[in-house]
Amino acid sequence: MDPLIGRRVGYVRPQGHVGDALIELAMTQLFAEFGIRWLPLDLDEPAEVEVIVFGGGGSMGRRSDHNHALRTRALSLGLPVVILPQSFTDREDRSFTQVFVRERASLDLRSDGVLAPDLALGLAWPAAGPPVQDLGILMRRDHERTGRRLQLARDPVALCTTPAETLALAARYQRIITDRLHFAIAGLHAGREVTLLPNNYHKNRSMHETWLAGLGCRFAESVEAALLRQAAARRAVGPRVAA
Repeated sequence: MDPLIGRRVGYVRPQGHVGDALIELAMTQLFAEFGIRWLPLDLDEPAEVEVIVFGGGGSMGRRSDHNHALRTRALSLGLPVVILPQSFTDREDRSFTQVFVRERASLDLRSDGVLAPDLALGLAWPAAGPPVQDLGILMRRDHERTGRRLQLARDPVALCTTPAETLALAARYQRIITDRLHFAIAGLHAGREVTLLPNNYHKNRSMHETWLAGLGCRFAESVEAALLRQAAARRAVGPRVAA
């Protein structure tokens, strides 16, 4: 946080969904912890700030044209621009003051990046109650989906509009299988058994290898593979004997 402490910070919100809102909530907690003074920055009528931060997520590169354009406008103000932990879909070799990269595969696309965890991993949130359902299979339905579309699998982004709703939905299940990175993270916050599946670029796999495996998250190539692994694990444990 050294580039931001003691300075007037303008925050540029990336275009995204409720997973990005989870990151933003964690960012507000982080900034409060370090006493960072910040405000949302309107790039059409920018306030007087000393440094700009661009929110975390997975939009670096040209794949998200809207967010690429937002960063262009931020750079045009001539102020230092700090990128909070992001994934890269392709190279974006522009003169940012500091770039935090949230997983190792993206470091290959930004050699001067600093590895830092996705901010949602540091979210402070009350402990979840007991689950009310055994298994939740919640899958994305957008361009990042891989494999066949499961008709009965719901997308957390369609079910939740706030971070609180996302965390509450994840807490409902004892076991979660998902290809939504931040729904997987919500499940880890709730202390659930989480299996993350791949998306259509390196983000999920690299996040798992870099951070999530060490937090107890599993990884599988498909829903079917995840279910087979869970069934094998249950057979290995055997039936529970009542005390």
